[in-house]
Amino acid sequence: MQSTIEELETANEEFRSSNEELLSVNEELQSTNEELETSKEELQSVNEELQTVNHELSTKIDELDRANSDLNNLFQSTQIATIFLDRNLLVRSFTPTITKIFNLISSDHGRPLMDIVSRVGYLDIADDMQAVLSGGSTIERSVSLADGKSHYLARIHPYRDNSARIDGVSLTFVDVTNLVTAEEQQKVLAAELSHRVKNTLAVVSSIAERTLSDGETKENLIGRLHALGHTHDVLSETGWREAGLRELVSAELSPHGASDGALQISGPPVMLRPQAALFITLALHELSTNAAKYGALSVPEGRVAVSWIITGDRPPQLEINWQEEGGPKVDGFGVAGFGTELIERGIRFELQGEAKLETVNGGLHCRILIPANPQNVTFGSAGNRQD
Repeated sequence: MQSTIEELETANEEFRSSNEELLSVNEELQSTNEELETSKEELQSVNEELQTVNHELSTKIDELDRANSDLNNLFQSTQIATIFLDRNLLVRSFTPTITKIFNLISSDHGRPLMDIVSRVGYLDIADDMQAVLSGGSTIERSVSLADGKSHYLARIHPYRDNSARIDGVSLTFVDVTNLVTAEEQQKVLAAELSHRVKNTLAVVSSIAERTLSDGETKENLIGRLHALGHTHDVLSETGWREAGLRELVSAELSPHGASDGALQISGPPVMLRPQAALFITLALHELSTNAAKYGALSVPEGRVAVSWIITGDRPPQLEINWQEEGGPKVDGFGVAGFGTELIERGIRFELQGEAKLETVNGGLHCRILIPANPQNVTFGSAGNRQD
């Protein structure tokens, strides 16, 4: 019995040991299962990353296709003549515009550029390209076509590969014909501006001398110079071509603070040439200053009407009428001052017109007539339409 009991106890211990081993194996299986789950998740993550990388690669391919398409369209649409050469100065690619300078066709890829006939007078082009290949610095030259009608700025740049090594040159020709033409025109305009400045200084000198010699105040001189300066500003905005008559009239009347309804301005669209604009402005300044001090604009009930028409005469004339009403009564004119002389003599001698000052119903009336020729006036098809 005791032997059986000992065997039973031994068997129980073995069972317990086996049970513990089974529990350990079960734990190992559970751990292995967890590792498998983790591996599965990692595989899923790797798969997602591969899908992301694949999508990015597809996107990059699409972007590369678009970049190639954009580059082809840029080559076809650019107006800058460009040609790319390798280290041996063989043609790699070029834009269609380059055919205005070199007799290139699509089959010329791989040919030496110096074998292609050139229409541009650039004798040192080969030496300059070799210098860029050797030194890596950009070279610029001003060149012209053989006919001398077209001008270009030639630039030779080093062509670098991905490792920044010089692997050729790129040659561009920028059309600067308009710039060259503009520079020539600028020289002409500079000479014309010098002439205008001299004329303006002569006018300023005459105004200053007569104003001071007649004993008028400094304010009168400053006012006339300001009127002259404003006209210069208006003309400068249009490149000294012309100035609007309506704008000049409004500019001279607005500083006097006339109440609503005190001013009436009417007339068709008329543009004055520089000389006419200057002397019409001076005449309007004298009239408006006189109206503000002594005439219709010096009292609340005063009114000023300024109108103009293009007459049907042959040749046509620009007629400007200044009429004052409701102001102090004007019985007549005394000794003509510089203002009156400026209006009458300036219009007569500078614009070949005439100016007449008189009284109508007790108010000052001024009638100015100047030839509506291209030297004085420009106007459209609006005719005598009233604005």
